This record gives sequence, C-alpha cells and structure tokens, in this order.
Amino acid sequence: MKAKVFLLVCLFIGMATVSIPAQDKANNADQSWKMSSFWSPVVCDGQLVDILSGGEITVHTVFKTFKNGSILAKEIIQIKGTVESESGEVFKIKEFDKWIKTDRWVGYWTYNLIGDQGSHYIGTLYLDYGTGMITVGKTVCN
Repeated sequence: MKAKVFLLVCLFIGMATVSIPAQDKANNADQSWKMSSFWSPVVCDGQLVDILSGGEITVHTVFKTFKNGSILAKEIIQIKGTVESESGEVFKIKEFDKWIKTDRWVGYWTYNLIGDQGSHYIGTLYLDYGTGMITVGKTVCN
C-alpha cells in the first residue's frame, strides 16, 4: 500500500512539471528537462518514518521507441534536487528510474535521500504495470 503511494508520487511529478525543450539525439531518443516539486512518504522496515514534500527538483527524461525486437520502448528518468520533510529536515534527492515496455511497462527505480540533520535513506522499487504489483527492494535507513 505504501509503495502504491510512492507510485502516485512519480505520477504527480509527471503531471506537475513544466517542459523545457531539449535537443533530440541522433539515436531517435526524445529528451526533456522539467522543473517540479516533489512529494513522497519515506518507509523503513514497513513503517512510515517521514513525508517529503515541496522543494525544487530537476527531472531529465530520455524516451526511445523501438520498431523491432522484444523491447518496444525505453524511458530513463533522472531526478535531482532538494525537498523538505515534515520534521523540517532538508533532503538532497537523487533518483534514477528505468522503464521498459515489452508487452507492458515494467519500472525499476533507485533513490538516495541525504538529510541535512543526518538522516540517509537509500532504496529500490520495482513496478509491473501489467499486474499492478509493486515490490520494495533493498532499503537502507540511517
């Protein structure tokens, strides 16, 4: 359930962004840079420990479609910036998302949150859009 909330965070990022055009690459990949705010719960050992919101993040997206083969599309997203927690701690966020479409979209993302008061959260998540199943990978909370 908490992982589904995290998915909604990613969707909010997509809806709340303003595109800044970028130059297309020769490999037929579309790129964009976007500025946005961020919202996410922080879950450690199955427990909600904090909520991050606001801030300013930069989202860089590279999207490529394929005409042949088993992979139909691929999207790489990099997120960087700062965001504040409910406790007042300010976090630097770095997130890397990779989405692959075969017969359905499957996503894998890693995140690294470093707080100015000593908190540090690192983790991975997996999402299969076909089944709606979200799997929380390894998470380290300090």
